[in-house]
Amino acid sequence: MAKALCILHANCQGEALLPLLENSPTFHPRFRIARYTNYTRDHIPQDVLKKAALFLYQNLGDEWGDISSRRLLAALPRGCTAIRIPNLFFKGYWPTWTNRIRDIDFADTLVESLLARNLSPKEILYLATREEGALLGDVAKIAEDSLRQEEAKEKGCDIACAPILREYWRQEQLFLTVNHPGPRLLFHIADSLLSLLGLAPLPDAVKQTYVHPEGYFWLPLYPALGRLLRLPFATEQRRYPIFANEMTHKDYITCYIACRTSGVSNLLGALRELPPGYRPDRDI
Repeated sequence: MAKALCILHANCQGEALLPLLENSPTFHPRFRIARYTNYTRDHIPQDVLKKAALFLYQNLGDEWGDISSRRLLAALPRGCTAIRIPNLFFKGYWPTWTNRIRDIDFADTLVESLLARNLSPKEILYLATREEGALLGDVAKIAEDSLRQEEAKEKGCDIACAPILREYWRQEQLFLTVNHPGPRLLFHIADSLLSLLGLAPLPDAVKQTYVHPEGYFWLPLYPALGRLLRLPFATEQRRYPIFANEMTHKDYITCYIACRTSGVSNLLGALRELPPGYRPDRDI
């Protein structure tokens, strides 16, 4: 029996959800998945839309033109099931994150402000990694504002993750970076989706063997957040996956400063090229 077509229209979070659906013993036999990346404006041909039996999407406003959710939903055939999935984001673990500096991925407002003062790399590193976290701002308010933003975004969404985020974010790290949710949230999305379709949840074996497609990079947390926000996983000693290496927050900030002071704008590209075993505290 031929599989029905499922269109998955989402950002990188769709890529992380995909292997869970493809390994579901109840979903996979019924659907073949065509994934389209929304933020790169992947075009979905009209003949593909007309064949869809299931449309999974993160909501895009009318400013997105022909790939806006309103237009795509209108083009679906009668009988196609459309399910809106969350577009998750959380700044609580990274209160100094910003997207306002276009020439660097995961820019840090604290480090950037220190760089602007023309301090030496050692001075910047000292101030940026002080244990009391006095320069991080009102981290509790930043986290609460981000939680409330997620709760507001989920109005009208078929699947709600904000309650889980609010309940567990201090107990375990639920995001790898500001926009890459971790396994607990992805499992919840997958199980909620399967439930909406009348299908059984993911087996434990699928969850236990899941490999996050973005798991090679975890954005390190300021250790001071361990005390300020009661996060047991934000420690000075913790090492995070950074491509071929594992780095502490201090290691990561050292590399960040080195890139910015040497004119290298592609921080992630530079980190990706570092050989295994690299230790910036020795080499920089």
